[in-house]
Amino acid sequence: MNCDWIRAGRILTGTSGLMVASGLSILILSGCSGFGQPAPGWMTPTWWKKPVGEPKAEKVVDRHPGIKAPCERMAELRELAKRAGSMSPAEQEQTGRSLAEQFRTEGDPLIRAQMVRALREFQTAEASAVLGEAMEDSSIDVRIVACQAWGGRSGPQAVDLLGQRIGSDTNIDVRIAAARALGETGDQKAVDKLGLALDDADPALQYRAVLSLQKVTGKHLDNDVNQWRQYVKGETPTPAQPTSVAERLRHLF
Repeated sequence: MNCDWIRAGRILTGTSGLMVASGLSILILSGCSGFGQPAPGWMTPTWWKKPVGEPKAEKVVDRHPGIKAPCERMAELRELAKRAGSMSPAEQEQTGRSLAEQFRTEGDPLIRAQMVRALREFQTAEASAVLGEAMEDSSIDVRIVACQAWGGRSGPQAVDLLGQRIGSDTNIDVRIAAARALGETGDQKAVDKLGLALDDADPALQYRAVLSLQKVTGKHLDNDVNQWRQYVKGETPTPAQPTSVAERLRHLF
């Protein structure tokens, strides 16, 4: 290899090393405190700048003035039910009428159910009308609460409406609630209505009817559905004859 080229390479290498050393010297002389910050006079990028005195964004409260939250309305209705007994007849009439109007336009079934609980405490014609409408409500929960309300009211109207629920409602929970409420009325006329539940194919409804019949009549027929069917029809209940082990085995095979 030509020696002149070797000497040229050494000269270039030495020059590069000198340039690197000079660059490091400049950084050292400029001081470590400025390291990592843009040099004076440079164009500072927008992402480097920090806002000074910029106000914080306020939290947006999702609330409309004059419109109450559902939980607040529920609490007011519960309080209204507590005060119903201490109201004068005129105040009950006025408050019951207002609640009836609200019920007929309310879209939330949970609010409607709470309104029914409140109207249960109002002994007015308007309250009774709404409780009757609630028995036909589209919400299962409202119909169940309405059954409970009529169970506390008793009387011929209560027995008739509850009997209709047992015979016509498509939901088993509503029918069970109606059978339970008939027992709460303590009305002897409820016996015939409970007979409808005894003929139902659902054993849970049959059992609920037996418990209500016991409560209304004070009788106990060994929880035997067949005996209660006989009783409802006016017949003398006949206890089921015990079967022997051999007889039961014969039916098995």
